[in-house]
Amino acid sequence: MASLKRKLVKYRIWIRELFRFCPISQSKIDRENLFLVCGHRGSPVNEPENTIPSFERALREGVNSLETDLCVTKDKKVILWHDWNPDDLVAIIREKGIEPDVAYKPDFPAPFSGLRNKTSELTLDEIRNHFNYVKKGESEPDNAHIPTFREFLEWLKDKTQIKYIFLDIKVPKDEKELILVILDQLELYTKEFSLKTNFIVETFFPEVLDIAKRKYPNLIYSLDVEIPPGFIFMPRIHSTIKVAAKNKNNVAIIMRPRQITIANWMTFRRVIWYDVRRKLRLNKKQSLPKIDFLIGCTINNKREMECLIKSGINGMQTDYPRRLTNLAKIYKLKKE
Repeated sequence: MASLKRKLVKYRIWIRELFRFCPISQSKIDRENLFLVCGHRGSPVNEPENTIPSFERALREGVNSLETDLCVTKDKKVILWHDWNPDDLVAIIREKGIEPDVAYKPDFPAPFSGLRNKTSELTLDEIRNHFNYVKKGESEPDNAHIPTFREFLEWLKDKTQIKYIFLDIKVPKDEKELILVILDQLELYTKEFSLKTNFIVETFFPEVLDIAKRKYPNLIYSLDVEIPPGFIFMPRIHSTIKVAAKNKNNVAIIMRPRQITIANWMTFRRVIWYDVRRKLRLNKKQSLPKIDFLIGCTINNKREMECLIKSGINGMQTDYPRRLTNLAKIYKLKKE
């Protein structure tokens, strides 16, 4: 009977919250700490994602951080590319142009061409010759240049505006050792170009995180959290702060769910509201590693951005950098 009552309480709360877009009675804006305005793959609503023109556009739109996706080729080149396997579900959705907001979709080789393979099974030249981007609504490839990690870091060397780079590692857990190819190159090129930027290494896989931390324990890490499909009646179960604390990471990142999570925005902002308070409590405990940033991604709606800022979030990855930059100015957030 008690269990049934608890369930009914959860259901009532869920229904009540469903009709409240941003029920914040007291603003908890964090103006003391750095707020990260992060261009998600640069500015992909204007330029092909993960390309130098996309990052240049994001800089002009006022970001102080960037996010990029990293894959590894057969000849051990690290490239800025999102889809490790073009036959993964997310890659197929993107190929069909269903991914919202972004202006371009990836262009993969045709099935049975012998080239529609994982990046780790193709050389850099093969990928550059047969993979590309197509602007939505058009048929011809854009012929965008797919940068190597080295090219990106060389471009970055004089960009003092950029305080943090989020490296979204696309290495799957069954090829987890390839994370070291990326981190070895990060160490090499950071020294070569005398980079002062901070790097945040992101992955969804604990196995990949474990391999990385064994060799490079002093890097900044995030084990990203994705809210599952369906009805979520207990948002705190999906706390990204809890995951960060458990893994002794300095950054906690949580993905905004899509439509497969029922009432996705309501669920997401309830998790953030809970995690802001949890972060403050944990950071008061001197025995634990401090969690510097609670980051939400990918946040593109202006009203959602405002609500998260008022909740006390420390940064967002967005496809609309200018939109978030303008809000950061309005709310006088610390960007430098």
